[in-house]
Amino acid sequence: MFRAVELGHVIAGPYAGLLLAHMGFDVIKVEPIAGDPTRRDDVMGDSIFVFLNRGKRSIALDLKKPEGREIFLKLIGRSHVLVENLSPGALDKLGLGKDVLFGANKDLVYCSIKGYPSGSRKGNWPAFGTLVEAMSGVMWANGRSRLPASITDMGAGLYCALTVLWALLFKKPGYYEVDLFQSDLVWLGYYIIALQTLGKAFEASGDKLPFWAPYELFKTADGEIYIAVANDAIWARLCKALNTEACGDPKFATNAGRVAHRDELHAILESRTAKFKTAELLDLLLKNDVPAAPLVDIRAVVNDGDAHWDLTKAGGRDGVRVPRAPLPGSLDGVKAPEVGEDGMEILEELGYSEQEIRLLAEKNVVKI
Repeated sequence: MFRAVELGHVIAGPYAGLLLAHMGFDVIKVEPIAGDPTRRDDVMGDSIFVFLNRGKRSIALDLKKPEGREIFLKLIGRSHVLVENLSPGALDKLGLGKDVLFGANKDLVYCSIKGYPSGSRKGNWPAFGTLVEAMSGVMWANGRSRLPASITDMGAGLYCALTVLWALLFKKPGYYEVDLFQSDLVWLGYYIIALQTLGKAFEASGDKLPFWAPYELFKTADGEIYIAVANDAIWARLCKALNTEACGDPKFATNAGRVAHRDELHAILESRTAKFKTAELLDLLLKNDVPAAPLVDIRAVVNDGDAHWDLTKAGGRDGVRVPRAPLPGSLDGVKAPEVGEDGMEILEELGYSEQEIRLLAEKNVVKI
């Protein structure tokens, strides 16, 4: 079994560790004595921590103390992977720079997640995901809205996990860096190509896809429905299904024309969709092979029978549903660890005696 040490906090590093745990890695989360700050958020409770840390073992260490660093380096020496998302230079200040880490394990795969590329002008900027979205163009392209949850941080965590798997597969130990800024830029890849080759900058507006139309939400008699017309063939099928005046208007005959006259087209189509109940309209559109889906809020999604769920413990409750990652393996029935819950076990694996462990705990080097 591969062992990964996760010196992560909040989102990006822990998400990389979560993906590795899901795929069967022995992931050891190294936390400060007080624990990861997301354990006790006064708005989100423990929901962030539980989601990101299921299936891991926890050891709580004070890395500012020599004994804590000694334990950490022994752990590195017996592991295959290190994942961390600390601020730039944080490990160097602790005396745990790359030279020290690779001195403890020359075969280590070390993935560091940062906000911006190390050594860049923005290298030391604060790296919260939403700030990076503002800087990367993602927020502008998303209608000046932040992405929901922590998609930017989790995207970087995903790239880190992929990097780890690549390095292990091809036996390429070493230091790898993933940054949130570059991860966000990748999401805008074909927008950036179009800007250079066509001179077009696509600024999104809420639900509307800026380069195809109609590709947006429409009101129904009892809700809203998303209709996605990606080409002229689908437009013809939508015309057949709705039989509106827009279908005979030459300015709507091409996608470019529909994009150029989007607001006018939207009003015409919505005058038809608003006469249908959502379920009725969805049935009509799907029967005519028109891509569509109802707008559903999270309260309905959590009860969706087509979704795959893992069960865990959160907020003091058992049987809490968590979306299952579409990966091999499973974390069903697995909980997140308490602070330092596995410290005794991990230290014994590293060769510490019970007496030595008790002494380390008394000195507040480790929490057991």
